[in-house]
Formats: sequence, structure tokens, C-alpha cells
Amino acid sequence: MLGFLLKGQCLAPNAYNGQQYSDLCYNDIQPLFSIRAIQTDTFPYIDGEFTADQQLVGGAIEYPVLTGIFMWIVGLLVDEGNAYLRVTALMLAPFALVSAYLLARMSGRQALLFAASPAVVFYAFHNWDLLVVGATVAGLWSWWRGKPIWAAVWFGVGAALKLNPILFVLPLALERLHAKGRREAGLVLGAGVGTAVGLNLPFMLINFKGWWATYEFHRVRVPNFDSIWNLASSRYPWGILHMPTLNLTVAVLTLATFVVVLAYGWQRARREGVYPFLGASAALLATFMLWNKVHSPQYTLWLIPFFVVLNISWLWWAAYTIIDAVAYVGIFRWFYDIVYVGEVDWTAAKWAMVTSVWARALLLLVLVVVFVRANPVRGPDELDVAAPT
Repeated sequence: MLGFLLKGQCLAPNAYNGQQYSDLCYNDIQPLFSIRAIQTDTFPYIDGEFTADQQLVGGAIEYPVLTGIFMWIVGLLVDEGNAYLRVTALMLAPFALVSAYLLARMSGRQALLFAASPAVVFYAFHNWDLLVVGATVAGLWSWWRGKPIWAAVWFGVGAALKLNPILFVLPLALERLHAKGRREAGLVLGAGVGTAVGLNLPFMLINFKGWWATYEFHRVRVPNFDSIWNLASSRYPWGILHMPTLNLTVAVLTLATFVVVLAYGWQRARREGVYPFLGASAALLATFMLWNKVHSPQYTLWLIPFFVVLNISWLWWAAYTIIDAVAYVGIFRWFYDIVYVGEVDWTAAKWAMVTSVWARALLLLVLVVVFVRANPVRGPDELDVAAPT
């Protein structure tokens, strides 16, 4: 409700004449209603393409297929942007409620770190990320209930929503490999990857160009202005914003950190008898967020559930929450300063934005270590994660 009250300020007439930034109610839902042809009920992907001048047209969308279908379905119910925000919020809210419920079943009162998080207020209706949060938490719940195959399936569903949950299939497979051997690991990999491929395959076959437009858009996309890459390049002119160079740099750093995380998890498994699935998954996600050339504000929603299910100090959650809140206010107030005040010098908002972006990156780097060393708040009910005897 607080999340809707925040974003609902942008339902006011002419709200997108500055109020969206000054009142911190900007969201992607209202603008994309028209920009992505949702208002014309255009079915996504199958007639879309990414043009030579780098535009998504004909129903092409920058998000994977299940998010695009959700956007389209809601669009069928309304005929203007304000109604689109209202109905989208109504349909997204159950994903937050179910996620909170499942997290509470897994961790008790610690689930308040999600349910009462300022991030839920800021981002519940900022974009469509509650969908992928729901899929991720459903996967964690399935694992906790001793159903690793279903966990992998949910992560595959998540990959068709915002891609990042496919990362969790890797530590899940390594956990199964250590506990039960290659066959179990193969089943997990097959379930996760197979689900993701199966959901994408119809769109790939009907119009590969329209399906690939999502990923081509992100391949050529420059880093967002509040990313570490943009801030670093503006201070140190290394030419790193040349897209092939930056894409390669991000890929190398990400993959190298992934290898270190997964290898450390394997060492823990040999030493302790259990592969740290939850900790390694959280560390992979923190790595992805750290090095990505685009770090949208709502990505915080992806990370919050892991503060709930891992046995780490709540002070890490508090530190991330404070830094994220400063970043959120700084980013959009700086937008207001630039666009509506014409102030391009170092305003208080720009100081807040720059400082918090670097602080967030440093904290994510530390959290990679904190997460991969952590244990679950509670062990799974039925899952046999011990090494075979």
C-alpha cells in the first residue's frame, strides 16, 4: 500500500512534467505503456525487431518473454497509462504477498526484512520485478521443502522473467552433485535450463529476430548514468565505454568472480559436508549486480530475500537499505535538477547519487564474501544435502 501511495502520486494530471522526479514517483510502467506499443494491444515479440537505429519496434520489449506477456495481458484490460499503473499494481501485489508468506515460513520473523523493507515501497511498482522475486522465492521454498527439481523449474521460470534466477541453477546442481552424484545434478540442470528454453522456444521459432531484440538491445546499450562504469569513465577516460570493450570487461570480471564463488563453495562442501547453495546463489547475484553495466534501482528487490534466508547480521541489510535509499533519492532528485532546474553542477542530489553508487558497489563486493560464507537461517525440511557415504 505504501508502494502504491508513492508511485500513485504520478497518477496526477501532468505529473510527468517534473513531479515524477521531485516526488520520487517515477516508474517504468506508465511510460512503457505507450513506448512499447502496449496501448495498441500489440502482441509482444512475434512481429518485433531491433532496428538499425537501435529502436525496439513492432512489439519488441527489453524484458524476457514472460514479463512481456504479463505487460501485454494487463494492457488488454485498460486504455490509458494511469489505469495501466493501477491494474499492474493490483496484479503485482499478490507476488509480494506470497513471497513474504513463503519467506516467513522459511525464516520466521526475519521475513520482516523483506515485508517491511523500504525497497518494497520504492520498487514494488517501479517495474515488473516482483514477478521475478516471486519466482525466485518459490524456487527457494521448493529447495527448502526438499524438492530441488521444482526449485530448478522455478528458477527457469524466473529466467523467462528477468534472466538472473538462472544463475541459481549452478549452485543447486553443485549441491546435488556433492550430495547425490551426477545423475541428480544433471536432472537439476535439465529442469532449470529446459524450463527456460521451453518457455522461450516458441518465440524463437516464430520470430527469432523479435525474440533476440531483447538481448541485442542490452548488448549495445550503454551503461546507465548511475553505474560504476559511467562514473569511472567520466573521471578516468580509459575508453572503456566503447561497447565491445566494456561488454568484454564485464563478462570477464563476472565469470572470474563466478568461478571463485563456486569453487569456494565446493571447498566448503568438502570441508563441511554440505554445498552452500543459498550462500553461493546470493553471492552470484551480488556479483551480477556489482559488475553489470546497467544497475537499475529496482534490482535491490532481487537481493532482499537473501538477507532473509541467510544467517547473517541484520546490520548488512540495514547498511544496504540505507545506501539504497540515498541512491534512490539522489538519482531522481538529480534528474529533476538537470531536466527541470537546469543545474548541471555538483548539487546535493548529485553528491548523494555518486557517493551512494560507489558505496553500494563496495558493499556488494563485501557481500559476495559474506554471502558465500553464510549458512541458511533454518535448514531444509526434507532435503538430503549430506555427502553420500
